[in-house]
Amino acid sequence: MEFGLVLTQFTAKWEHVVADAKLAETHGLDSIWLVDHLQGIADPAAPLHEAWTGLAYLAGVTERVRLGHLVNCVAFRNVGLLAKMAVTLDHASQGRLDLGLGAGWYEGEYRAFGYPYGDGGERRRVFEATVEALVELFDGGPVDFDRNGVKLDGAMLNPLPFQQPRPPLVVGAGRRRMLEAAGRLADVWNCPASLLDRLEEPQAIVQRAAGARTVRTTIQVPVAVGRDATEAQAARAVGASHLAWMGDLDAVGIVGDLDAAEACVRSYADRGVSGIVGVVPGSRQRPEFIAAFGQLAQRFSSPAPTSG
Repeated sequence: MEFGLVLTQFTAKWEHVVADAKLAETHGLDSIWLVDHLQGIADPAAPLHEAWTGLAYLAGVTERVRLGHLVNCVAFRNVGLLAKMAVTLDHASQGRLDLGLGAGWYEGEYRAFGYPYGDGGERRRVFEATVEALVELFDGGPVDFDRNGVKLDGAMLNPLPFQQPRPPLVVGAGRRRMLEAAGRLADVWNCPASLLDRLEEPQAIVQRAAGARTVRTTIQVPVAVGRDATEAQAARAVGASHLAWMGDLDAVGIVGDLDAAEACVRSYADRGVSGIVGVVPGSRQRPEFIAAFGQLAQRFSSPAPTSG
């Protein structure tokens, strides 16, 4: 089981984002994640840092954790530019990039920043074409591609990705046609919190579309964990309000002291989940909550081999 942390990003000062990343690494978490939005969702005027420049900076102040976005909106960047950005960050981080991709959903930021929104089918078709073009580009090229508004004319990628054949493709999706696209195209499907109460249904759609391919399941999940009963109670109290947008914390979240949280993670593992991407409540105690999440992750780490 792998454990990732969604960093503080909405309404946060940049130093808080960096502090999150360093805490994740210090406490043994496996990955850190930013969101790819151009404006706040609850409050469009709230502070929000850009995702790719942010992740590039974080690559330079961390050494071990993997780096990703949940998820890149493919409409925001030309496919060739996106490929070059991904390869550069893959090299800069020595192969720590997970390339998160999605079709986009927040109409307000499309309109505000001048992107055509289209309907769900149009966005899905652009998404599929973008992923297909990216995979061809990661082979080096030259690539000629012209489908659903995604165009390349003899495009070449040099250098090739640090990770071979390419960084893992992580697709966040919840609707049926996007789930099918994830099964066909992704290495990892990340399940949104809204589907956790019926995880097996979308998971089955992904796996049917994948056929003989292996597509791992990770979940974006609220985490309110404490290292003792008092800290767990504090995390639960803050999480009940801060994480309410993700659904019923007690029903789908990883909640409680380390023993209770471990049992919850194992129940998700029994349901075919191989990765947890945790959203931890923000408060003055957030560093303690992240430390507790790290201790939970350590319970699932493989012991070092013994000599002799």
